[in-house]
Amino acid sequence: MPDLIKSPKLCTMDWRERYKRNTVSAEEAARAIGPGDWVTISVTPMPTKLMDALAARRDELKNVHLHMLAPHYDPGWLQPDWDDAFDITIVNYLGDVCRPVYDQKLIDFQPVLFSNEIKPFDDKRAERRPINFFLTVISPPDEHGFCSFGGELWHKRRLAQVADKVMVEVDEEQIRTYGTNYIHASEIDVFIKHTPPGMSKEEGEKFIDQAQDSETQAELRRISPFMSDRQRREALLALIGAGLSEIKGWGRWSGWLEPPDQAKSIGDYVSEMIKDGDTVQIGVGTPGVYLPSLGVFDDKKDLGWYSEMSAPGVLTLIEKGIVNGSRKSFHKGKALFTGLMGSTPEEVVFAHENPLIELHDADYILNISNVVANDNQVSINNAISIDLTGQINSETLFGGRLFNGTGGQPELHIGAVLSRGGRAITLLTSTAMGGLVSKIVPQHEEGAVVTVPRTFADIVVTEYGVAGLLGKSIRERAQELINVAHPDFRAALKKAAAKLFYP
Repeated sequence: MPDLIKSPKLCTMDWRERYKRNTVSAEEAARAIGPGDWVTISVTPMPTKLMDALAARRDELKNVHLHMLAPHYDPGWLQPDWDDAFDITIVNYLGDVCRPVYDQKLIDFQPVLFSNEIKPFDDKRAERRPINFFLTVISPPDEHGFCSFGGELWHKRRLAQVADKVMVEVDEEQIRTYGTNYIHASEIDVFIKHTPPGMSKEEGEKFIDQAQDSETQAELRRISPFMSDRQRREALLALIGAGLSEIKGWGRWSGWLEPPDQAKSIGDYVSEMIKDGDTVQIGVGTPGVYLPSLGVFDDKKDLGWYSEMSAPGVLTLIEKGIVNGSRKSFHKGKALFTGLMGSTPEEVVFAHENPLIELHDADYILNISNVVANDNQVSINNAISIDLTGQINSETLFGGRLFNGTGGQPELHIGAVLSRGGRAITLLTSTAMGGLVSKIVPQHEEGAVVTVPRTFADIVVTEYGVAGLLGKSIRERAQELINVAHPDFRAALKKAAAKLFYP
């Protein structure tokens, strides 16, 4: 291990010398992490080589604290009986791979808003947890020594700024974007050269054959064609060991599968609400992720984009000039993201070194005051359930079972409500579990999490219509929501509303 790992960063050193001197194997880098250390691992793409090397030291380590956001890859430490070596906390967003592990109470969860995740470090709060090592993936340095975090920035740059030591995997195929999507080689302590191999469609077919049952194989084959060769290896490695429900959920979450009929109806209602010149955000998940590919925005003009993430078809709208930002009041002419997750492989290539597209830190994109700076901001997010007063739950199922964290929904929703001319649209299909359960409920079950409080409830859309809640009383809201509930549940909802809100 180079001596530099034990000494302050020498920013005056010529970066080329530093890069050469501090390039080591993943195994050598992992040996720097010891018992009791606090390690943060970045969101996708994950530094899998470093993760494998660290997991291989299981028998040597005790009480290493790992913090991750929605990991899609498990080198082993999510399995039972690893908790003596690795104490794992998932931050903000659980994800499909970790959900069953959290259900077993094998890992912890940290609820936090993206916009203030770095605040404890910036404010030097006494309760802040240390980050002894930050592990992530970058592009090779350019001629000036600057590296890119590829198509997913999120908090990577900010975490590198507050970590004691930064270890990176250098991936030759990471794209570069405009914005704040960069780190200088002098800010990095250890480099590991690792460009993961791809997996062709034919190789993927052989790999899928290893799945134990035909239904799992069928689901994997449905989503495999939508992936790049790079994505395919990483995704199939993660998914082949996951349950069938997780595989189906991943396909729906990505927006790569055929949209359900309800999404098409919801898209028609949303299209009527989008005006020329609006600035748009779409949240991850069903049904919102399908809106661009359903043609919801195709007949609009001069749209802007200010969003945490992308969705299939969004960057194509930029390429076609439908999203051009010409009427934006904030970052005019630029489409802003913190990650391009959800984009198709071809769209990611389009984003490479494209000045129309900028990636900024998550705490910048999701700062409510920055969201509000966009006039006519339309934030479109999905919900799991909503009660008759307008309380929106996007995090828990069946009461208190954690499905996911907030993502950036609270800040983007609230910011849109506060934006001049803005609207916050909440999407949900009217039922779940094959029509057995209504997603519009009289009251949330015990333990359910309220993601957006009722005071910020605005517009709710199901396949049965549009409910306008802003400025309405409790009784008026209840009637609006009952009108867009599934017909099979309206009588019961009316009866519940009479009991809850009338003498």
